[in-house]
Amino acid sequence: MTAFAWTLLAFKWGDINQSLGDTDDAMRLARVRDLLASRGWFDQTIARLQPPHGSFMHWSRLVDGGLAALDGLAGWFVAPEAAEWAMRFTWPLLWIAPAVAAALVIARRLGGGAAVFVCGILMLLDVQLYVQFRPGRIDHHNIQITMALVAAACAVTANTRARWAALAGLATGVGLTVGIEALAFHALVGASFALQAAFSPARARQARAYGLAMAGSTLALFLIQTPPAAWFAPYCDALGWNLAAALGVAGFGLAAVSSVKAPPAVRLAATAAVGLAAAAIYVSIDPQCIRGPFAAVDPRLRPFWMDRIVELQSWSRMMRINRDAALTSIIIVAAGAAAAVALLARRWREPDPAVLMICGLVAVAGVATSRAFRMDDYAFWFGVPTLAAALAWLVQRRLGGARIGALAAGYLLSPMALSFAVIRLFDLGAPAIHAARPRVIACAASKAYGPLAALPPGVVLAPIDMGPYILALTPDSVLAAPYHRMTWGILAAREAFDALPAVAEAKVRALNARYVVDCAGDPSDAPRSSLAAALRGGQVPTWLRPRSRLGQILAIYQVEPAAPPR
Repeated sequence: MTAFAWTLLAFKWGDINQSLGDTDDAMRLARVRDLLASRGWFDQTIARLQPPHGSFMHWSRLVDGGLAALDGLAGWFVAPEAAEWAMRFTWPLLWIAPAVAAALVIARRLGGGAAVFVCGILMLLDVQLYVQFRPGRIDHHNIQITMALVAAACAVTANTRARWAALAGLATGVGLTVGIEALAFHALVGASFALQAAFSPARARQARAYGLAMAGSTLALFLIQTPPAAWFAPYCDALGWNLAAALGVAGFGLAAVSSVKAPPAVRLAATAAVGLAAAAIYVSIDPQCIRGPFAAVDPRLRPFWMDRIVELQSWSRMMRINRDAALTSIIIVAAGAAAAVALLARRWREPDPAVLMICGLVAVAGVATSRAFRMDDYAFWFGVPTLAAALAWLVQRRLGGARIGALAAGYLLSPMALSFAVIRLFDLGAPAIHAARPRVIACAASKAYGPLAALPPGVVLAPIDMGPYILALTPDSVLAAPYHRMTWGILAAREAFDALPAVAEAKVRALNARYVVDCAGDPSDAPRSSLAAALRGGQVPTWLRPRSRLGQILAIYQVEPAAPPR
């Protein structure tokens, strides 16, 4: 299974030669290069973003360290450029094996050996599972997905084995240190340990092991990756001290409650008190975090940027901008939900805690996906083993467990096969928006930035999505990039591009920009009379000098020296 996935993804090797991936992959690579160039571990402010202010990124330093270590290891055997290529190629593939193993473990716990067989078939057919694991994907999503799966798999197999519970706690600690995207899933895993310990003293050892491992690893990793100056800075979008304190209370509190011998009602009440205390600490330190990870985002950024980020869109919005992807996501969630209902109905007289937890994860993933498209990876990874268990039960009941029946069921009822059939059967073609995709891809091509890199370095004013590529592929600084902590740079760049060309000159000079760069494939809704519209219409103001040739992907303009005052 894993070998097949590795081989399949290996055919994509050409993509990482042509592009650094999406904006986050490019930004991650820039951070790793800084670290390899002797940037301090705690020096996480990127000075080349929105100069002169710079920008402190909220991303985990642990991922940077892992990538830098892999690059250094490869550097023992190949040249530096080849080592970086090997790192970008290998890193995402390393996380496939534990993710696949965790999914198979979940399938076995839910439906036995037959479910493992069906799950294997589904994971061979549904290549969308590996979107976040393709070569070049050095962002943090693959690690977060894997850690959520490992935590869930260890939770459903812990039983009397405290070491599996401890591994679940460690996976939660690592996952939440890397990013809080999967916080709801880890909370559900932790709740399952707590509730089982409350009702069954025999499960106290597992809950105690989970709580200690989760709290201990989270606090240790928080101190390792967070600059000391930021130890007491609360964040809503990452592991700040507010979340670290809450997780510490939750983990150590669970361990303490699990160590007390008392009636179930008392243990349940104490467990609830610990949970409420953890939540209260998190919210009291920074009350705005109750509104989610983007609570601190400046509302001025939403209309022209955040509300248009594809991965943050709801199903209703996705149906308008990418119908194929939206329908696939909906069918994946529906298949997982149907399988969860079937498993619950099968054991409704004697509920199985493992089934309840996994079905809870499927439900949470479905709700999260309906609100933010990027969460469909979790719906897929939790849904596939659940669907495999339901299909295995169905085949055993109707066909006596025949392998050929399981093979046919896995093939015909896989989420990707169902999605393809529904889209084609009802002729639900993709909207015309897909026609712009080749131009957008061209704007991310590494070769497009060669002419800019050949010019003397300076500050670049460019559309927001080009920022990370400019940072990674040139020695230049950039005013805007798609990261919500860069409010000043994003707004300043937007105001300059939206201004009348004559007014924009003063804004561009005030920003100390040396170059103005544009790409025809980058989406823009600038006013018709704006600088951006003028450049795309071929009307170049006199204070800009073209530095790119006809046929180049990027349109590069150099800001002319200001005329001396009379």
